[in-house]
Amino acid sequence: MAHHHKPNQAVEGDPDHGHGRGMPRRPDQEELDQRTARERAEAGLPTGAAPDPDAEYRAVREEVERAVGAGEMPSGEPTRRTRAPFPPTRYRG
Repeated sequence: MAHHHKPNQAVEGDPDHGHGRGMPRRPDQEELDQRTARERAEAGLPTGAAPDPDAEYRAVREEVERAVGAGEMPSGEPTRRTRAPFPPTRYRG
């Protein structure tokens, strides 16, 4: 049976010059933005800026508060004191 293990230097390259040191401390944000836009276009996704999630949350919350205030949406479960002591039953004696 043949030995298939490659020596470390063949796999890893020169230990003094061939190794990357990970992400740079300050990546080029402009280059990253361009690359992201290019890859999104290649994938068929919209390349514009993503909507602000906080703004979407505020808009939805305002709509819910408006609907609750107008009585179009219930505001939650009644408190234990205001609920009936037993659940409704279908059976009559």
